[in-house]
Order: sequence, then structure tokens, then C-alpha cells
Amino acid sequence: MKKDISLYIHIPFCESKCYYCDFASYSNIDEKIENYIDCVCMEILQNAEILSQYNIQTIYFGGGTPSYIDAKYIKKIMDIIRLFSDNNNTDNFSEVTIEVNPNSVTNEKIQTYIKSGINRISIGLQSTHNDVLECIGRKHKYEDFLKVLDMCKSNNLNNISLDIIYPLPNLGLKKFSQTIDTILKLGNTYNIQHISVYNLEVHPKTKMEFLLNEGFLELVDEEVEYEMKEILEEKLNENKYKKYEVSNFAKEGFTSKHNMRYWKQEQYIGFGISAASFFAGTRYTNTSNLNEYIDCINNGKNTVVQKDELDKMSLIKEYVILNLRLVDGINVSSFYTKFKIDIFNIFNYELTDLKEKGLIDIDKNKENIRLTKRGFEVANIVWEKFI
Repeated sequence: MKKDISLYIHIPFCESKCYYCDFASYSNIDEKIENYIDCVCMEILQNAEILSQYNIQTIYFGGGTPSYIDAKYIKKIMDIIRLFSDNNNTDNFSEVTIEVNPNSVTNEKIQTYIKSGINRISIGLQSTHNDVLECIGRKHKYEDFLKVLDMCKSNNLNNISLDIIYPLPNLGLKKFSQTIDTILKLGNTYNIQHISVYNLEVHPKTKMEFLLNEGFLELVDEEVEYEMKEILEEKLNENKYKKYEVSNFAKEGFTSKHNMRYWKQEQYIGFGISAASFFAGTRYTNTSNLNEYIDCINNGKNTVVQKDELDKMSLIKEYVILNLRLVDGINVSSFYTKFKIDIFNIFNYELTDLKEKGLIDIDKNKENIRLTKRGFEVANIVWEKFI
């Protein structure tokens, strides 16, 4: 029986770079799109020997802005991937997600996505307030988002995820609460099944860092940010969006299958620039340089710029950290099945210390290890114990 694997496809093209963005993305080079897509297809085919031996479970198109490019390119990639599916059937893929920005989606694109096998759409909303969106360099308006929801509904696309970010410039407690309320009102009407809520990260050499450092923009203090988190989790929980990971909430049956495979340390292969992979106990990452990537593919050179072969202890530590991101935490029996060793024989001191500090909870029968509410608030401190 074939084992499962997941695929990640990086589409690096955007209309423009958002002020906070630190991902490998490019704007104003549309002339390279077709060549890049051909190279991604070629990279997938170069992995034919591996892919033919596995059952492709999930596919994720991320970016960049995958919806920025012509949908025919997404279809082309899906057609290549389908070669490795039994009977060339996209129904064999349990989840196929594409990230979209509200201002770059059309009804025709959504129809092409669906025909290509995409069954989940992740919308980069970030905020429902246009003045906030403008402050962070987003090109869409809230009204564009509503149009995308209508398109999804008219095409019976019923698995929708949203991304929002906090704190943001011009976003106080009242506005943030309004954003959550607005999303929740829309949720049932438009099949919003999943919400990802990310803390703003201010990366070096981004426009956001410059604007904050120079005083052109400002953020709320940590106390208000904490209140935002409390309001967020309370409102989402009351409306049946269950928190299942540090930054993710979902209605019953709609957790992100693709991302769960990351957190469960399952195998996946990434294609395109800066795409990361985890296969056969090894993590490796492609170059983030677009021209270098195209040159490597066209001339049969290796696109990988970083490769780490993990020994058993490294895999164990990583597994612990990844699973402690999840509300369900670590299942002790599953840990033993995977590594053939009792977790308490390795990390008894660390686990005892964290439990005494109230950062983790261990079942009476020692079957599950989870972060407490306080543990989630200082999760980085917990994870550092296992680095």
C-alpha cells in the first residue's frame, strides 16, 4: 500500500509587496511567469520516481499571490500532478488549497480552479477596515472580499479559509472586535469554515519596519494586544470555531489537512523558489532567487540551497515542538509508535519542570501532553526546552 505525501507549490508573483511581507515574492516581472510555471512543472516531473510511489493526499498553492497569475497556469500544474494520481482523478486528493487576494480573483478563475481539482480557497483578508488595509500596503478593499465570497457561493465552493493579522496600524481594540464580528456574521452564509489569525511579525528591511521605526505608523501596546487575543478566542469559540493550533481555528471537520501534515511531521515535497520539503528524514529548501531557480531547472542543476539530514534525536525534538503547537498536543502512544521509545524516558526532567510551572498539562494516565492556556501565551519558552 502506498504511503501518503503532500505537495506545496510556490507561486512568487504579486501585484505589489505588502509592507510586512518577508516571503519570496516578486512584482513587475510578469514576463517571467510562463517560464517559471514551465520550470515548476519540470521540477515536478523530475521527481516522478518519488511521486509515483506515493499517494498524494494534499496540495497547497502558496505565495506570493497564486491568484495573481492566469488560472491556466494553475490548471497546467494540476494537470502535471494528476499524472501521478490513480486514474488521473483529482477526487483522489483529499484537500487542494489555493491562496488568493480579494482583488485578483474573478469568477472565471474560480471556475477554472474548481475544474482543476481545487476544493479549498484561502483568502488573504487581513482586516475588514479599508484604512487599515491601506496602512499595510494591501491593494484590495473590504468590498472586494465580499465579491469573492459571492463568487465562491455561486460556484458551490464551500470550504473557505480566511487569514487575518493583528495588531496592525490604525487597528484598535474596537476595530479589531468589529472585524471578528463581521467575519462571524458572514461565516454561515458563505461557508467560512476556517480562520487563521497571525500575530504581526515586523521583519528587518521591510517597509513596515521602516514606517514603524520612523514614527509614520504605530501599533497598540502589549496590554491591548493581549485583550485582542482574549476577545478573538472567546468570540470564535462561541461561534463554533474551535482552536486547534496556535494560530488556527476551524469548524468541526474543517481543520487544514495540509498544515496538519506539517505539524504531524508527515512527508511533503515543495516545488518552486524557496519551497521547503521534508522527505526521508531530511529537510531541504530551494533557492529563493527566481533567476537562479529558472537557470537550475533549465540546465539540470540542483535547486536546493539548504539541506539538513536529521538524526533520530533531532526528529524527536522537532516532533515534540510541532505537536505542542496543537491544542490536542502530543499523544504519548503515537509518539511511542513512531519512535519506539517512551517520551518520559527522554524528557522526564523537561516535562516535569514545565508541568510544575503550569505550562503543560499531562493526563492522569500520561496519555496526552498539552500546552495550558498560560503555556500557549509563552509557547516559545516551552518549545525552547526541546531545542
